Amino acid sequence: MYHRVTDAVRGYPFPTLNVTPERFRRQLSGLLNRGHQAWPLRRALAAHAAGEVIPRNVFVVTFDDGYANNFTQAFPILQELGIPATIFVATAYLDTNERFPFEDWAPAGSDAVPADSWRPLTTDECHAMIDSGIIELGAHTHTHTAYRHQPEPFREDLLTSMQILRERFGYEDLTFAFPFGKRHHGLAGPTMSPAARQAGVLCSLTTENELVSPDSDPYDWGRFTVCQGDTGATISAKLNGWYSFIRDGWRGIRRRTRVGGTVTT
Repeated sequence: MYHRVTDAVRGYPFPTLNVTPERFRRQLSGLLNRGHQAWPLRRALAAHAAGEVIPRNVFVVTFDDGYANNFTQAFPILQELGIPATIFVATAYLDTNERFPFEDWAPAGSDAVPADSWRPLTTDECHAMIDSGIIELGAHTHTHTAYRHQPEPFREDLLTSMQILRERFGYEDLTFAFPFGKRHHGLAGPTMSPAARQAGVLCSLTTENELVSPDSDPYDWGRFTVCQGDTGATISAKLNGWYSFIRDGWRGIRRRTRVGGTVTT
């Protein structure tokens, strides 16, 4: 899971949820060099629905929100490497030249930083990527509102985004990723996934850092967040299960050492 792909600007904080274009290229080429295969999200979903075996070295690239730099910076690299991707778009902000209302990078909207480092995608940019055959758009709700344990207004917002994506880009069915997407915050999980299923999307991806297994529900699939500090090697380790192994082991240690409401380490 990526969000923003843009260069740092001297004199300003490093952009949030960002990977620079050069690091992005090195991360993905590093995965390919280690024998990993990039699949479109739809291919993985179709294989899962058919009960087919998905090779353990398969990965899927996704982007959340719909930043313009997904087109100007990430798209040329994906084309160069032949890697497909899905961009989950918050449709209310397509074609606007204002910062996302959930934007947390202070310089966003300023003339001091490149506009494509913060502005949303345009319809024309989306069409150009779709026409390439390697990029697909998915729904990310219309307004990107944090609907904590509010399945009905969430579903209505999702349906609005689905209608826009169908009318503007000709999609018959759509994939979907939850904004914010954490189960323990009530932004995904058992109170929200049924509403996504009722809306008619093919999946509802979370932001939980976890592997997808053959018995995982595609309306609750996790995704590993990729950071600037990641390399092809560290992402490969996540895909091979080492991240989950270490995380779950540490949680087990914490549970076993919990005494009187405190944790001994």
